[in-house]
Formats: sequence, C-alpha cells, structure tokens
Amino acid sequence: MYDLILKNGLVADGSRAKPYRADVCIQNGCVAKITRQLDETANTVLDVAGLVVAPGFIDIHSHSDACPLVDYPVESKLYQGITTEITGNCGISILPNTPEGWRSNQEYFFNQLELPTGDLSLEGLYDLNDYSSAVTAHGCIGNYGQLIGHGTLRGAVMGFVDRDPTPEEMERLKALLRRELEAGAFGMSLGLIYPPSSFCKTEELVELAKVLKEYDALLTVHMRSEGPRVFQAVDEMLEITRRSGVHLQISHLKLMGKPQWGRADELLAKIQAARDEGLTITCDQYPYTATSTSMTALLPHWAHDGGVPALIQRLKEPTQKLKDETGEEMENRGGPASILVSSTHGYHPEWEGKTVEQLSQEFQMDPVDTVIQVLEQCDSSVACIYFCINEADMLRIMSDMNICVGSDGYNFSYDRTITCTDPHPRSFGTFPRFLRLVREHELMPLEDAVYKITGLPAQILGLTDRGILREGAVSDITVFDPEAIRDCSEFTDSVKKPEGIRYVLVGGNVVLQNGISTGSRTGGVLKKR
Repeated sequence: MYDLILKNGLVADGSRAKPYRADVCIQNGCVAKITRQLDETANTVLDVAGLVVAPGFIDIHSHSDACPLVDYPVESKLYQGITTEITGNCGISILPNTPEGWRSNQEYFFNQLELPTGDLSLEGLYDLNDYSSAVTAHGCIGNYGQLIGHGTLRGAVMGFVDRDPTPEEMERLKALLRRELEAGAFGMSLGLIYPPSSFCKTEELVELAKVLKEYDALLTVHMRSEGPRVFQAVDEMLEITRRSGVHLQISHLKLMGKPQWGRADELLAKIQAARDEGLTITCDQYPYTATSTSMTALLPHWAHDGGVPALIQRLKEPTQKLKDETGEEMENRGGPASILVSSTHGYHPEWEGKTVEQLSQEFQMDPVDTVIQVLEQCDSSVACIYFCINEADMLRIMSDMNICVGSDGYNFSYDRTITCTDPHPRSFGTFPRFLRLVREHELMPLEDAVYKITGLPAQILGLTDRGILREGAVSDITVFDPEAIRDCSEFTDSVKKPEGIRYVLVGGNVVLQNGISTGSRTGGVLKKR
C-alpha cells in the first residue's frame, strides 16, 4: 500500500516528453511508481482527472531569503505551485555575515526588503549552516536553496566602500565564498547596479568566478545595464565567462526603455552565438512588462559609497552631478509617469500608489527633486514599479527554450494587515501568468512550458532528484488545471491568489489541497551536492 496516489492525471514529467495519462504513486516522500495500470491502493487517493500532474515548480530567481524566518505565514509562492525557491539573487543575500560586519549588512539587506521582518536579526546568521539550522527550527512550507550575494560578501569583508579590494581582502573574499560553497550554496549572484557590487571592476568578478568554477557552481547576474548599455553589459559577462569557464545565468533578461524595444532577436542571437562558441549560458525571465526595485536604483552607484548613512547625507545636500545622473536613469526607466511608488515601508503611505509625476505635481517640484525628497524622507527605503518593457520583446524572450522562469519576488503573506501595500504582482502570479500567456499566445506545447519551470531550472542548479517526475525522485509535485490556470494580481491590487492550482506536494506531503493551504510545514534548506 502506498502513502498517496494521484489517479487519472495527465503527467507532464518535466523532461519535454509528451504528456500521458497515468497514476503517480507516492511512498516515503518519493515517487514510487508511475503507471497506466495500477492494481495497488493507498492511504490517500486523489482523483486528478482532467488535471496536469507536474513536478513542483522551481523559482530560480527569488528574494525570499528572510521569508522562512518571519513570525507569520508566507504563502504567495505556495499558491503559485512553487515548491523550491533559489534565494540570494541580485548580489543581495542574507549571508555571509561576520561578527564585525553583520550590522551594516543587515541595514542594507533590510532596506531592500519589501516585507515586515519584526525582530529578525542577522546577528548569529553568519553562514549557510547557521541559516539552515534557523530555518529548520522555524519550519517552512517549501524548499529554499541559497546563492551567495556578491554585495553581501563584499560588505562582510570590506563594508560599503567604492574601491578595489586589497590583495588581502581579495583572498578573504575567496575564502568566505569557498566556505559557503563547501557548505552547499548553489553559487554566487551579482547585482551590478546595486552597491557594493556596483563598485567592483570586471577583474574582481573574474577571480571570484574562477572559485565558482572549482565547485561547478553557478554565477547569476543582474547586469550593469538592461537599458541603453545592455549589449555592453552582456559583453562584460561573456568576458567573465570566457576567462573563468563558469556557468553563467543572466537574471530577468529584458530590454528596458523605449530605445531598446524591438531588439529581442538581436539580444537572443548574441547570447546564442556565445553558446555556439562553447560557453555555458542560461537565463531567466519574469512575464511582466514592468520591473520593480528600490527607488535608490535611480541614483548613481557612487552615491552609495559609505552605506546608507552616507547616502542619506548626500540626499540632504544633493549635488548637480547627482541630480543629472538620477534624471538620466529616470528616463532610462520610462520617465516619471512610468515610475509608481509601491511601498514607503510605513514612512509615507499616502505616497504609495502614485507615480513620480503625480508626486512631482503634488510637491510642485521637479521630478528629480521629488525622487530625492521621497528617498530622504523615507530613509532611502522606497520600493517602486517601473513600466518600461515592451510586451512583444517579453513574449519573444519567453519563447526561448534556454530561458526559465523566475519571479524576482518574495514569499508574501496574504494577510492585508501584514502585506499592507501592493507589491509587484510577480510575487503572487508569475508562474500561473506564464502558463496563461503560453496558452493564450500559443507560444509552445504544454510539455515545453512545464519543462521551463521544472526540468530546466533543476538542470541549471544540478538538482537531480527534483524538477522531473520519475521513479525515485523526491515527490515535490504540482497539480493544476491547464485551461483554468491564471494570475489574478494587478499592479494596484496585487495581493490576490491565482486560480487553477489544485494540489501541491512537498516531499510527498500535501501542502495545498483543493486550492487551500493545509498549513503543513515540510520544507527545508536544499544544499548543492
């Protein structure tokens, strides 16, 4: 007798094989049998006729590092069918920290977060083993794998200073990175528009990428530009990949700003030419025409030298150079009418849901001065949504089979007393939205769409026991209605559950049943093997 049987489903196994009708049998947290002629029974039998049985969805680009440690339920990823998140992206991770450097890292890390953290502290969370122990003690619904943020790594060793590392500091950066890779981190992420990653030169990244290559680990990157200099930014990453031999994962691939629209084929061809040359390059993407990040991304990188306190002082006495460069970046991101304030983290909720243009009119001041005032009055902790992507480019990038899906979001609570703003809807709808767009635009067969959110990210990460439904694999499984699955979140009303996800299993345990969370916490921290 099995623990559980998913009966009469359409199995899309994550390998790109054509879906087939079969029963999936679960025993001791693993797939025990997949068969068309089942004679055995189980303690629990779920009839999933008319539904797709797929591997649990893998969110390869997440910022949920702190989410399994907060003191309230976070379920926005569960309701999308996500069973594994890879966190620590864009150079910003919850670790590593040091006894002398954790406070400055915490100040910056928490400043980037879009969710309440309560009494959470990074003190004592110095390495991956500390984090794993804390998550295990707390309990979580799904699985979390960790990348080491280059910015956090640099902050732990050097602080937030705009200079090259000394030879001694470079060796310490490498040693800390090796320590975390040996503990099971999946790789290192770069956030080359965010300090202190933005302070580094290419040579520093080549040296660290060589360490990653030693461990067959991944290098992910938020490039220095996704707008006017996007092709130059790709060139920098190709140079690093050539010189180190590392596997490169380009994060949230996009073309940002009207002057770049229509160049998706050119961008994809450039990346494919590098693959043809022998480089290992994959990408991820979220299926939206708007980005989201801190309002501080509008500021020049040098304004962050010295960390948050130094930044606030510069905002109080802004130079013309700071204003000019901020204005240039604002235009790169669509202009003041295209930049929506989504969260002021409690400082000025009356500004949330308004564009920079609207606030500029309200303040009766120039849009650049408006940005500077908003940041200064909110202690630089402001999240924005930027409408600057062309839908045709987004769909073209989505159709590339070397590009998987990543939310670039957080695991939020649906409790409106906790999530009291409207974050980017990608945290609530990325994966159902992807499947809806594939269906409506007929972009690819179902088996290819499932592969892009299961088998492909598993291959990139080296997860051999997840991302595919086969006998012996861990039974992380998502069951969905292929005709009904869709996102419901909107930019001005984002805290909504998607439709069409019926069941989710983590390690054989049902964590979502008939579209409702069971409250079961059977996940944990995954480590690279």
